[in-house]
Amino acid sequence: MAMAIGIAAIAIAAIVIAPPAAGQGAAGEETAARLPDPRGLGDAERRQELKRLKARISELSARYQATRKKEADTKAALEAASLNLEIKTVERRMLEITQAEVEKAAGNALSVRNGAKERTDRLRGILSERLRALNRMGRSGYLRTLAAVDSGRSFLRGLQLLSYMTKRDSELLRQYERSLFELAGREEELRKKREELFRVVLEARQKEQELILARSEKITLLSRLQKTSAEEKSTLEKLEDKASRLEALLLLLESRGRALPPGAADIRRFKGVLDWPIRGKVLLPFGRVANPHFPGTFLRSSGWTLEAPRGKNVKVIFAGDAVYSQWLKGYGNMVVVDHGDGVFSLYGRLMPQTVARGTRLAVGDTVGQVGDPPEGELAGLYFEIREARQSVDPRLWLR
Repeated sequence: MAMAIGIAAIAIAAIVIAPPAAGQGAAGEETAARLPDPRGLGDAERRQELKRLKARISELSARYQATRKKEADTKAALEAASLNLEIKTVERRMLEITQAEVEKAAGNALSVRNGAKERTDRLRGILSERLRALNRMGRSGYLRTLAAVDSGRSFLRGLQLLSYMTKRDSELLRQYERSLFELAGREEELRKKREELFRVVLEARQKEQELILARSEKITLLSRLQKTSAEEKSTLEKLEDKASRLEALLLLLESRGRALPPGAADIRRFKGVLDWPIRGKVLLPFGRVANPHFPGTFLRSSGWTLEAPRGKNVKVIFAGDAVYSQWLKGYGNMVVVDHGDGVFSLYGRLMPQTVARGTRLAVGDTVGQVGDPPEGELAGLYFEIREARQSVDPRLWLR
């Protein structure tokens, strides 16, 4: 049974420790593949490499755990997967070295056991010869040596010969017993080494599966990263296109902006005390904000997105003229109000029935109702204030 386990373990090892197929390994695996066969290394070299590999695993594990803690996006996840793959590759190399050591120890144990078996078999053969000789002597056994003497001197020699024969046979029996005991110990040692080799091979098979999973995880994350990068690029292009369209429109409107007539109120005098166009939570603030679609990336918001139910009335923040009132790609139905002297307010994502272009509006007049957002945008009202052809933070103007 022990021999069967040993043969099975060596057969499994040949399959499990085989190098990965071409094109499947990462840089770390390719490096491992170029390493020398551990069975060709000396004991000191194997111990030195094991020590180096253990230190490498400790270093990689620390980096892996640190990366997992900050795994907020696909790039960090890919870095963690790469470290995990390298850890599994190093662990497999350690198992190759361990297996080589165990195989060598098992080979030594087999050699010692075979030597003990040969000695035992030889002693058994000698004892068998002695037993057959005694059997031929009959019941008298050793005494026949004394019975055959014909003088006192011969009798003395017979006694000496009898003493020698009994001592030799007793020593032979003791040697045989010791040999049997040694053989049993060597058999047990060989059995343990074969079991250890079998365990190492099974562990190697498990590590190989972990290596395959780690490689698959890295490939999946790499594919996801490439897809995410393409999506980010597409989104950025859409945002730039959206911003450029609004910028072109506002430049046109601002170039035609009206000056305040004599005696008219200046909106700047009321900066910081203006009413909100609609009361609601600020879902997307002004300035640099996290991209809700791609974690770990950022966008610049030129205004606010305010939470509001569909159909809720939107109020103008100050008196002015509606200089634009129609659909604009990326913003839906939008109204732009000119408050005079280069100050404008924008109200986007409205329902189609908005205030008509050219309408004179008083503070608090309704410009429209909250509608459906364009595809890919947050639901709610888009609100923006521009002064001197620059978007400004609405929080500085509203109370």
